Amino acid sequence: MHRNVISRSLLWQWTAFLISLCLALPSWADEVHLQNGDRLTGTILKMEERVLTLQTDYGGEVKIDWGKVESLKSDGPLKILVPGESHDVLRDFLYGAQALRETRELGPESPVPLADVTAINLEPLRLTGTITVGGNSTSGNSSTKAFNSAARLTIQAYRQRLLLEGKYNYGQAGELVTARNSLASVKHNYFLSKQIFIESFGMLEKDTLQNLQLRSTIGSGLGYQFYESARTTLSLSLGLAHVSEHFTNSPNTQTPSGRWSLRWEHAVWPDRVKVFHRHEGFYDVNAGNAFRINADQGVRITVYKNLFFNVEYDLRLNTQPAPGREKIDESLIFGVGYEFK
Repeated sequence: MHRNVISRSLLWQWTAFLISLCLALPSWADEVHLQNGDRLTGTILKMEERVLTLQTDYGGEVKIDWGKVESLKSDGPLKILVPGESHDVLRDFLYGAQALRETRELGPESPVPLADVTAINLEPLRLTGTITVGGNSTSGNSSTKAFNSAARLTIQAYRQRLLLEGKYNYGQAGELVTARNSLASVKHNYFLSKQIFIESFGMLEKDTLQNLQLRSTIGSGLGYQFYESARTTLSLSLGLAHVSEHFTNSPNTQTPSGRWSLRWEHAVWPDRVKVFHRHEGFYDVNAGNAFRINADQGVRITVYKNLFFNVEYDLRLNTQPAPGREKIDESLIFGVGYEFK
């Protein structure tokens, strides 16, 4: 009996000692050593565009210039994108001659030099974009309905960028249809350098009130990416296109066209408020030298995580519309949406 009491006492003493030892040990954290001798601790989130993002308890997300990092050490595996060797032509075209590896440390003595690391914790194929829906309905002394939706997706892989867009608008007042139009487009960008890209594109448009059964556009051109960051995106492209139009009350037309495109987004308040402006313009040579512009601009306000409230003003201009139709169509759209990040 006496021995059992002693054994239990020793067991409880060892248990208490081990618990106190665990509590006394410092919690593990990722470490980033800078070239000036500073050491930062936290959780390494990602590195892209030569900017390392570190989540800290004392300052939230800290952005660090990758060129100022001397070494880093992580408690968990980091996925790093580095130059690799491949004999798969298709894979190299999509992703480039790069390989995805895992490591816990990087520094002067590591097998992979820091200068060769192009990204951390980023997949070679990335999807971003937004989906927005809106509308209203009234009844009583007035009866109106409206519905609009839009989806814009961007798929990026190494030198490739694919932009997909779809829009649909419908409006009704009583028995009268006041709006019914849709648009679908695809753009492919191949980057010759960090800023310069070749763009190929196609677009389909329908508009009941413009008597437009179908307008199809294909073309290509050159573009320049002024900014591409988490906060600001700005690109401009110029090129040539072929446009085919089918109307219900006038002859069909086919024309060469000059085309320009502008895409701009800026986070006024990062992760909270973003303003945007996108437009495409065409100069249709064989269609009365018509100028056509599709433009949308507005603001997105984050409500909760990836959910946002959207206010958008859309403008569509055609200086040579179908007979009896107006040159300008305008719409003010309120909606909610989801952002892929």
